[in-house]
Amino acid sequence: MTRVCLWLCGALVGFLAMVAPLAAAEEVDAAKVAEKAIEAGNPDNVDPTQIKGENWMFDFTFENPQPIIVNTPGLGQQMYWYVVYTVTNRTGAEHNFVPAFTLYTTSTSLQRAGVYPAVFDAIKKQRKIRFLENAVQMIGKVLPGEDNARTGVAIFGPMPRDAESFTIFVEGLSGQYIERPNPQAKPDAPPAAKVLILRKTLTLTYKLPGDQWWLNQDPPLFAKKAWTWR
Repeated sequence: MTRVCLWLCGALVGFLAMVAPLAAAEEVDAAKVAEKAIEAGNPDNVDPTQIKGENWMFDFTFENPQPIIVNTPGLGQQMYWYVVYTVTNRTGAEHNFVPAFTLYTTSTSLQRAGVYPAVFDAIKKQRKIRFLENAVQMIGKVLPGEDNARTGVAIFGPMPRDAESFTIFVEGLSGQYIERPNPQAKPDAPPAAKVLILRKTLTLTYKLPGDQWWLNQDPPLFAKKAWTWR
């Protein structure tokens, strides 16, 4: 009996010795996957325990970006781009909406959507959309229910003519975020400066057809829609 117990104990110790490195390896692999998911901006592969904030999300419907030529003071005729969108709250509780639209092309830096009063007036006149709101007017509470849905427009300035594609980042649709160390923070920086907050963000990617899309005002071609952390 004693020999059997000793043999079982030895076998158990050997088994644990083999399992422990595997478990540790799995933890390391999981951490690497989560880190890569953050780096790639893929929210589906981030460890749920890393996600912070409130677990809610607005429904977001949108039109493809459209160009509009407007004669603006001091600039003359310029081609602007705009996206008409609708935000609906189906969460059952009111939430604040602070929209932030950013356009990025491979040939230029990031460009934030602006108010552009003259362009907004031209869009309202052309589209005749009832209760259309600009970027500032859209900031505020969105009450639950389809009857309380709100329609806004994001307006961007002219894009460089050598642009072949562009991506629009839409922030403010979710209450979730993740944190990661700020690699640019100095050692003596305050704790808040050492942390980067990445919010759940919708990305809309488009391709521009032809070399003279700006001349022909060709509509962009939708490429993909995805969520990311930004």
